[in-house]
Amino acid sequence: MTPTSPLQSKTILIPVDGSSQAEEAVRSVQALSPPERVLLLHTITIPQLAYPGTGMSVGHAFSEAAEQALREEGSRILEKAASLLPKECGQVSQHLEIGNPASVILSMVQSQSVDLIVMGSRGLGAIQEHVLGSVSHRIATHAPCPVLLIKAPVVPLRSILLPIEHPLDAGWAIDFLSHKPFRGTPHLRVLHVIPFTQPILPVGALLPDSWKKELQTGSDRFIKDVTDQLTNLGYPVESIGERGAPSSVIQEQALRLQPQLVLMGTPGRSPLQRLAHGSVSHATIHHAPCSVLLIRDPRSHHQA
Repeated sequence: MTPTSPLQSKTILIPVDGSSQAEEAVRSVQALSPPERVLLLHTITIPQLAYPGTGMSVGHAFSEAAEQALREEGSRILEKAASLLPKECGQVSQHLEIGNPASVILSMVQSQSVDLIVMGSRGLGAIQEHVLGSVSHRIATHAPCPVLLIKAPVVPLRSILLPIEHPLDAGWAIDFLSHKPFRGTPHLRVLHVIPFTQPILPVGALLPDSWKKELQTGSDRFIKDVTDQLTNLGYPVESIGERGAPSSVIQEQALRLQPQLVLMGTPGRSPLQRLAHGSVSHATIHHAPCSVLLIRDPRSHHQA
């Protein structure tokens, strides 16, 4: 049986915090096929007084005043976000929640059967990410559904870089794209990287040329099979085959080709899988100059 498309029910969750990146995430919905539901979410954290000698009544009054102010600001943020959505969004609901932002987002994904998360990404360095960007990092790592991280505008969406590693993630991408998740038909560049250049270990130096040729032949067949399937779906496609470190080659091609979006598969939440394969998508999130859409096995979403 063909897995259900991640966007078949078209419920999109957009966390908003009033930042320009979050507002750009809301605008990016115009690049997607019209959803049936859009959930706008703003999360607030209520500050607590923690100074010795502060009376309980004072601390309680402070928290109440802070909560009221944050709720009012949150309502304004949600109203502005709603005003930026295209008219074809179907049902739009606004949610103001208290708690840890990442935990609230992941909880809503489950309770509302969310098919896609769209959120801003600050594109920060490692130290800044630890302080400010951990929400988008945690969502990208743990969400069971696709996650679209907006780093730059994607409207109108004309070009996508599609790195593929193996038949499994290529199949996810083909399934995803078969349901026409985007408004219009963007141009796809399919990129496959053979993960070696010149072997550096002595044993690697003994790798026969015939094996290298076989790897190249297999890569060419793999790329052709994927591009043929995407062409049959109606997408304009071209293919790129490279050798080297996958994360570095993806970054180089993203800089050279200037796509508006990198669309790539990422493994599930198993720590072992993330250790083996997740570093490529993690590096792409950090270093790609454009927005990134992470997709997973559709079955993992619907079994979550």
